[in-house]
Amino acid sequence: MPAHRSLPKSDRTRQRIMHAAEQLFAAKGFRAMTLREVTQAAGVNLAAVSYHFGSKRALIREVIRTHIEPINHIRLQRLDALAQSYAPAPIPLPAIFDALVRPLFEQAARSQLPQLIGRSLTEPAHFLRALHQEFFTELTQRFIHELQRSCPHLQESELRLRLFLSVSTMLGSIIETVRLENMLGGKFASGKSDTLVTELTAFIVAGFEHP
Repeated sequence: MPAHRSLPKSDRTRQRIMHAAEQLFAAKGFRAMTLREVTQAAGVNLAAVSYHFGSKRALIREVIRTHIEPINHIRLQRLDALAQSYAPAPIPLPAIFDALVRPLFEQAARSQLPQLIGRSLTEPAHFLRALHQEFFTELTQRFIHELQRSCPHLQESELRLRLFLSVSTMLGSIIETVRLENMLGGKFASGKSDTLVTELTAFIVAGFEHP
């Protein structure tokens, strides 16, 4: 028997709504999906969605939060462990970027995260800006702090631009694994995320360190 069936009815309803919303968001995006489609897929009425989430925006925000917050928690745990391990010296760049990249790919192998990321990147700027401020402000500040310690020769504006390019490369890689397999003639198995993380991290570090 699936574990969710042991949950209270209210929690099971909430999970069905979130699962339906996740599938529709991944397939159609925020603007195209409707709450009516969510209620039909989840087998609930609109009142249930309003009770649990209040609005479509709040519903999608919760769907994204359930994926992003655990990843960011792992990232910060690993970054803190690295800072303690290397103290008082700065953390080497490959280790910093491994802590940023690897948790994302580890989670992506077990979920629809690549599709959700891809859809998120096509949404209006205000939608992305609000999500970024809520879910990534602390993470960005912590990684920038460690990057500044490891690359004191870079101006802050240079460092932030290079971090933006690094993150863009990471996100592009995770949503384009199918194209990657096509480019490699099918030689790259989607399950070999460790190889991709290793190569991606080395590529990012080389660009970040470039004079």
